Amino acid sequence: MIILGIDPGPRTCGVVYYDSDRREIPPRLADGCASESKLDDILFKIGFLGIGVDLVAVERLQSCGQSGADLFQTCEVVGRIQQRTLDAGLPVILLYRREVLRALDVTGIGNRDAMVHQRLLEMHGGSRPAAVGTKKAPGPLYGITGHAWQALAVAVAASYR
Repeated sequence: MIILGIDPGPRTCGVVYYDSDRREIPPRLADGCASESKLDDILFKIGFLGIGVDLVAVERLQSCGQSGADLFQTCEVVGRIQQRTLDAGLPVILLYRREVLRALDVTGIGNRDAMVHQRLLEMHGGSRPAAVGTKKAPGPLYGITGHAWQALAVAVAASYR
């Protein structure tokens, strides 16, 4: 199953394609990994290129008591992505951050983003060189940078559902 994982943001989003059966970034879609993609580019990918995608997984926002303009703008982004996905006839799943952390078995205090990154490396090869690889010998996670790591976490968590 090819999952399009999205980590939404108010201006840009992390995006990754993930093959849950092979547990890797599909080689033909590796260039689709981007640390940051603009919302219009993502909506285009869902509507036009969504033919090869089986599921769209988006991180859902949860209020932690404080809100600001960025939080509300990100909520609007999630809604637009969800609507575009449904319009394209694709299934969509929205996951809270805590659900992603639970699925990846990330617990404890500290930098959760770093823990998620490390856990994904462990799940896909055990170490960074094995999981990511090089240009000549790409690993299953070759091409992932920046915010695409959190998008990968969302896609992996969705693959367990």
